[in-house]
Amino acid sequence: MVEKRRYRRFKQQYTVRFGTEDLSESGFTGDISKGGAFIVSNHLVPLDTRIHVQVHLDPKNFVMFEAVVQRHRLVPPELRDEEPDGFGVRFLYPGEVVADLVHTGSPTFELHFSSPEQLQCFQDRELRPDKLFIATDKVLRIQEKVLLSLCLDFARTTVEHEATVVHIALAHGEGTHPGVTVTFADPDELEARIQPYLVRPPQ
Repeated sequence: MVEKRRYRRFKQQYTVRFGTEDLSESGFTGDISKGGAFIVSNHLVPLDTRIHVQVHLDPKNFVMFEAVVQRHRLVPPELRDEEPDGFGVRFLYPGEVVADLVHTGSPTFELHFSSPEQLQCFQDRELRPDKLFIATDKVLRIQEKVLLSLCLDFARTTVEHEATVVHIALAHGEGTHPGVTVTFADPDELEARIQPYLVRPPQ
């Protein structure tokens, strides 16, 4: 199967400095593209962590990126001469970085439910895995707090609950939608609050 990528990758090796608060870690690029890079390093930053990346083009010139760690590659010790450890990052686009400067409060997402059956379906499919994908064009950041407002229109009430952005998805062609995946601050509390409005009690 041919692997489809949004951006062409270039197998070019550049020295890299990176870190979450400074540039204390080092490595080099295994490949790089317009959208991200694979950084060869023994220091693996946790997934979904935002980092600063400094790519040295030559001894005098470098470029800076803000990036999010999206995958790890762990290789058995006996194979590291052929394929070293490292991690892949996605470069943040300008709007995501500017969001840090203009951020004024927790974004709110309203979800409307017209019947107990619809709420029950949401509880079964979304609350049990403890994650929810929200299609949105809003510019958000990893680890940003958002407010989830469950509008129970059939009961004329609203349940609000805090959530955290753990993944950002961009549109990749026709039929796909940008959005964010969030996790709930306290899934058990949220489930308890909506339980009186469900078709059946939680199993």
